[in-house]
Amino acid sequence: MKIIAFVGMPASGKSEASNVARGMGIPVVTMGDVIRREVELRGADPADGGKIATELRETEGMDAIAKRCMAMILEKMKTNRSNVLVIDGVRGIAEVDYFKEHLGDGFMLVSIAIDSPVEERFDRIVVRKREDDMDSIDKLKERDAREIGWGMGEAIAASDRVIENTSTLAAYQKNIRQLFDEMIAEDKKCQQ
Repeated sequence: MKIIAFVGMPASGKSEASNVARGMGIPVVTMGDVIRREVELRGADPADGGKIATELRETEGMDAIAKRCMAMILEKMKTNRSNVLVIDGVRGIAEVDYFKEHLGDGFMLVSIAIDSPVEERFDRIVVRKREDDMDSIDKLKERDAREIGWGMGEAIAASDRVIENTSTLAAYQKNIRQLFDEMIAEDKKCQQ
């Protein structure tokens, strides 16, 4: 099985890449769901997700979220016909290392590169309207700094492939579909 994990700064296009995957019948494990679940279990404010994610990493290790995702990944690997699976939302190099160790050669890290000012990324956040999103550019900058502190820069640098998201949404979606088509074709070729 090919496992494609997306890494990128907030509002770079990871969720959109996952939406393309779902539209193609490719299963997706969203790492942020682990945090949202923990927020819910604690009865915390969704805006505290970043603090809770930091706390989990401090108490359980920098790969804590990856470890908590593993059961979901294994379940999707067992129950889906697709030979490609997507992990949405790698946040640090410790998570990359964990996945490489536990998922083997089929693991590929793809960086969603966006050469956009923070204002443009914030505009994307306003449009997507997620409950746990930032409500100011300053809070986005704080989140950027927090995620860089988790090893995001090293994870981005360790990527096997980079996909630019600097054009139109349609062009970006086409590039993502092309990536998935290549992975599916490569997997079929290996099975022959």
